Amino acid sequence: MDQKKHLPLPERQRELGQTIGEISRTWRYEMNTRLKPYGLNQSMQQVLVQLHRHPDGLMQRDLARKLGIEGPTLVRLLDVLEQKELIARIPSPDDKRRKYSVLTTKAAEQIRIIEKISGELRSVMLEGLSSAEIDSGLQLVRRMRNNLLME
Repeated sequence: MDQKKHLPLPERQRELGQTIGEISRTWRYEMNTRLKPYGLNQSMQQVLVQLHRHPDGLMQRDLARKLGIEGPTLVRLLDVLEQKELIARIPSPDDKRRKYSVLTTKAAEQIRIIEKISGELRSVMLEGLSSAEIDSGLQLVRRMRNNLLME
């Protein structure tokens, strides 16, 4: 018998929260380790992926909101990615004071690397889980996320 099922509900709830945090930290560590040889880290990867999903570019405030980070943190990331020639900042046609961040053609290879590494790590993380378990877990974490967003 599984001893964990006999723990009081508050202890199981705490363990669930701790485990989600551990998964997040482990994922970040592993991604950083795997991206390092390519001169990237997970923070840079997240910026590149968001811009890949928005080929017309994103304004800084929108990108910061999507990533859940503060503007100054994003500016430092954009500066590094611009120095690496992976992004460009282009003026808005409506307002020259506003700039959009877009991927450069040089970023295409980095996106392929990111997708490959992410896919490999995802396979490791989900190894041995059935389709039903993945669906159940996805439903669970979506509800948890939605609960937090409604707060």
